[in-house]
Amino acid sequence: MSRGRFVGRTAIVTGSASGIGRQTAVQFAAEGAQVVVADIDAEGAGATVAQIEEAGGVARVSITDVGDPSAVEELVERTVADWGRIDILHNNAYWAPLYTSVPDTTIEQWDRTIAVTLTGVFLGCKYAIPHMIEAGGGVIVNTASTAAIVASPTFGAYSAAKSGVLGLTRSIAYDFGPKNIRCNAVLPGLIRTAATAPVLSNEERSEWLRSKIVVGRIGEPSDIAHAVLYLASEESSFMTGQTLVIDGGRQIG
Repeated sequence: MSRGRFVGRTAIVTGSASGIGRQTAVQFAAEGAQVVVADIDAEGAGATVAQIEEAGGVARVSITDVGDPSAVEELVERTVADWGRIDILHNNAYWAPLYTSVPDTTIEQWDRTIAVTLTGVFLGCKYAIPHMIEAGGGVIVNTASTAAIVASPTFGAYSAAKSGVLGLTRSIAYDFGPKNIRCNAVLPGLIRTAATAPVLSNEERSEWLRSKIVVGRIGEPSDIAHAVLYLASEESSFMTGQTLVIDGGRQIG
């Protein structure tokens, strides 16, 4: 049952056409937020909005390539024009090649990974923060990854980009805490989404990964969404610049 923690607030969730982003957008709306579902996937974003509206929530689609500065600026400006403010920014979108070592990563793959996974977070913050300051404050939650702190095989570009997200999170928290803007990061482990389907369909790799998870199961999008909502709420008002690892105990084994 909704506790209404976000009634009257506006949230932007990038990469919300599926997976973690979709679940987070749905849960924000269930707790009263007006949600901008921002994604390059128009069909998936529309399905997220439909799910929210069927449950009585308020949301709209923004077709946005977060690697494009003009697209992100338009996303922010339209949100403010339509709903007056941005209270919460959840930078969740990413792109990366799977099973690709550094020598095998093309320049195009590297550039796209950095553009979406790291620069997209920078752009969201760049354009949203001035509006948050004007409104008296706000909250930013960035989706990083356990790959930012522990290496995974043939995942160099993604690991590098997500490590950058951690540094950016701390810097924003430090610079804008005095302006009543908090910024934290969630670090998901292995979560069952469309994006991880190729990993989970590889029986040998999937079994090896599952064996490293202390709680004995693969994570679900709701496991991450619950944490994002906590970080966006007043319940975490004394927390900023932090990295919240949610991986079923993978890093302690």
